[in-house]
Amino acid sequence: MQTREIRDLLEKFKDGTITKEELVLLESWYMQWEPEQAKMAPGELEKLKDEVWLSIKPGQRKKVQRLRWKPLAAAASVLIVVAAGLYLYLGRTTPTAASQEPVEAVAATHDFQPGSHRAILTLSDNRRVVLKGAKNGMIGHDAGMNIYNNTDGELSYSGSVQPGNLSSDKVLYHTLSTPRAGHFQVTLPDGTKAWLNAASSITYPLFFNKDERRVTVTGEVYFEVAHRKVQPFTVTSRKQEITVLGTHFNLRCYDDEAGMSTTLLSGSVKVTNTANGTSGLLKPGQQANLSFTNEHINIHAVSAEDAISWKNGYFLFDNQESITVMKNISRWYDVDVEFKGDLTKERFGGTFSRSTNLSQLLKNMERIGNVRFELSGSKIIVSKKLK
Repeated sequence: MQTREIRDLLEKFKDGTITKEELVLLESWYMQWEPEQAKMAPGELEKLKDEVWLSIKPGQRKKVQRLRWKPLAAAASVLIVVAAGLYLYLGRTTPTAASQEPVEAVAATHDFQPGSHRAILTLSDNRRVVLKGAKNGMIGHDAGMNIYNNTDGELSYSGSVQPGNLSSDKVLYHTLSTPRAGHFQVTLPDGTKAWLNAASSITYPLFFNKDERRVTVTGEVYFEVAHRKVQPFTVTSRKQEITVLGTHFNLRCYDDEAGMSTTLLSGSVKVTNTANGTSGLLKPGQQANLSFTNEHINIHAVSAEDAISWKNGYFLFDNQESITVMKNISRWYDVDVEFKGDLTKERFGGTFSRSTNLSQLLKNMERIGNVRFELSGSKIIVSKKLK
């Protein structure tokens, strides 16, 4: 978001008129912000936090728990202090010597870093925990379950939620979600591991019942399912269900794409179209494609390892349409894309590291493609090369 948009949202918060959707935008912005970007002098951030606290209306203060600066806390608590502090800092008429460079000039020369370990964990009582540079160790607990995070971007649980302690109709859920330019890993309470690509989410219960294990996902998630013969694992995503006992597979289901794909690396899975009940069984090395407009499930052989190239740290484009390629890049670097001219016939092939800065990636892609890229603010403008 631009500085003006941030200021507008912060004004709404201070006035008490901010909506839940707008607060989510602020949280997403905080996930992308690094304190060093503000170039604050030593002690400046603490001073600004005190100013911010005093500037918040008394009626609003009860919504914000007063915290000393820590990289981990409920999102609403940390977000308001940090975001408002940055807002005051940028809005001052007399900036410190370390911040004389205009914001616009910084934005114009700023390169975009690749995605990193960042996510938001929503607990069963709707509290939100920002997972960004969090310390190693326990970060909280919920209904008897201890929650742990490590610096490599992995969430895990220990302990147990006893069904007898809950009402018969109450199921406690957690949701782990990544923003654009974020990725994360979680080990579920049953031992299943899930890797989330950018702009993805997984919702799961803290306690799986004895008959099944069911989770819901959006975006792209790679699973290594813990084997339990009498307790199948079911993944729900939009109009599809995947049922397994223990296996490794990748699910891609972004709302802004034409359909979803399930790629099996080991074991066996059953893919079902929940709209009409049709289903198909996958063997290792096969992929099931289901269009959002066509109810037919198409199963074909693929290179399964290619489907999880994102998890292994690189982009692999196998003669893919430019629109599909740029959607992947847009999510990973948190930038927008604008196409100039008809580029529907342009395709890309090649393997690129996901750890390089955006400008370097685009240079490498220009060398092998028939398109040119221009970075304008937070937007990539894609056009055909001039012959």
